[in-house]
Amino acid sequence: MNAHPARRKAKASDVDASRRLGSFEGPRRGIVLSSDAPERTLEIGRSIGALLPEGAVLSLEGGLGAGKTLIAKGICAGLGVSDEVLSPSFILAEEYAGVFPVFHFDLYRLDSVDEVVRIGLFDAIDGRNVVIVEWGDRLPSGALGADVRIVMEIAGERSRTMTIEGGEGFIVKLEGGSA
Repeated sequence: MNAHPARRKAKASDVDASRRLGSFEGPRRGIVLSSDAPERTLEIGRSIGALLPEGAVLSLEGGLGAGKTLIAKGICAGLGVSDEVLSPSFILAEEYAGVFPVFHFDLYRLDSVDEVVRIGLFDAIDGRNVVIVEWGDRLPSGALGADVRIVMEIAGERSRTMTIEGGEGFIVKLEGGSA
């Protein structure tokens, strides 16, 4: 296993920073959003990414094929990543350049917290990087300290339901945006 994630640098595309949060504020709450097509899931992801402050940590959860990588692609687009976002299932981690550095981890193939430490997940959580973790629920409860938790469920062949939890300020802005 690699001690460090693959480095894939890209130029950040222009992103409207007017809606971006400075931090996560308020008590945690959640909303449920539905998607009837992959394009809608990407759009929801872009809305989430456009709000994220520097240092945000996200846990993407749900079964195989639920759309975790697809929403991660949208989140990265909302963070100004112009490079192609790939599933890190086999390489375990990817790094992208956006308005902030973005680290994208996939814990599906890992069996222990020691393996997670070895791939650099906890090193990436430094208050500057945005860290997106697929299968974040494979870690012990509270170990990730995710600012945003997204639970994806398959509702139909192309339909998905997303339960999104985060600080109240984040959820209010997400509800008021295009999501």
